[in-house]
Amino acid sequence: MRILVFCAHADDEVIGMGGTLRKLADAGAHIRLVMFSAGAEGYSRPEEKTTITQTRRRETRAVCDILGIREYVNLEGMDWSLSVDNGTYRQVIHHIREFRPDAVFTHSMNDYSDHMAVSQVSTEGWFHAALPCAMEKDPVWKQVPLYEFEVIQTMNRPSLVVDITDTFAAKKRAMEVYASQTGIVGSVFQMMEGRAMERGYLIGVRYGEAFLRSSYKPRPVRKIQTLLEKE
Repeated sequence: MRILVFCAHADDEVIGMGGTLRKLADAGAHIRLVMFSAGAEGYSRPEEKTTITQTRRRETRAVCDILGIREYVNLEGMDWSLSVDNGTYRQVIHHIREFRPDAVFTHSMNDYSDHMAVSQVSTEGWFHAALPCAMEKDPVWKQVPLYEFEVIQTMNRPSLVVDITDTFAAKKRAMEVYASQTGIVGSVFQMMEGRAMERGYLIGVRYGEAFLRSSYKPRPVRKIQTLLEKE
């Protein structure tokens, strides 16, 4: 299994789906994390301004080890300037076609500005990666499932909840590695545990992570039996 994750900033992958990533890695998945921002605005003290991107890059590499992420790419964008444009669109297409994932994950469409921009461009790139567009960016790749995860804003009606009871400790440990962000993201550990318990409650387990399967391109149903999916 090959899993491709598009996110805006270092720590989004942990808050949104850290437990699920660890479970996927434990199941043998090859995971690539593509981050859009270098995180230059993620400092809480003036003296950190010139070193914060190096710090966050170092933290992310350590987090990848904890969560079992094999590949990490940073597109070096600027916070508050992430946008849907030709360059980012083609980057998404390139990574999908070159990596050939079995599933793609990105931000929810209903979050704040940078997250929404990444969600939109990832969704557009995912859609067009299977079509004869931007053909200099590798051969087309089929449309695999695309899932949205939650970071700041919660989803009203997730379509999937993953039991992360056995990997929540790894999720928490990974977030602890992002020490540079503890002064930026207030009460993040309280939020992560409360949300994980709320999501776990939905499926009768201690901890869970919620996802929404994208309906940007509806799934075709050719046999009525497929409406009655079983685990």
